[in-house]
Amino acid sequence: MKCPVDTGRLRSAHREEVGVRLGQVYGFVVNDVEYAEYVHDGIGPHIIRPRRPGGVLRFETGGEVVFTTYVDHPGTRPQPWLREAMEEVAVPAGFRIVR
Repeated sequence: MKCPVDTGRLRSAHREEVGVRLGQVYGFVVNDVEYAEYVHDGIGPHIIRPRRPGGVLRFETGGEVVFTTYVDHPGTRPQPWLREAMEEVAVPAGFRIVR
């Protein structure tokens, strides 16, 4: 599978089903990891704020711990591994992709 891997959580969360109903073959793949859509479709620039009012964000960068009240995130590019896999396998086999 072409799924991007960091910890492996995203890749291990795929569930799929294939079957026949009313003479039609169908199949679907689901991923319930909360960030799956953002990795697959990408996300534009956005601000990240603490969950609690008055809280701070803590993260490490360049080996140093940073505390801040917000992060101006530049966004991420799409990594459409599911669509690419479907186009490589399902379309040549004669299937139609429906979202």
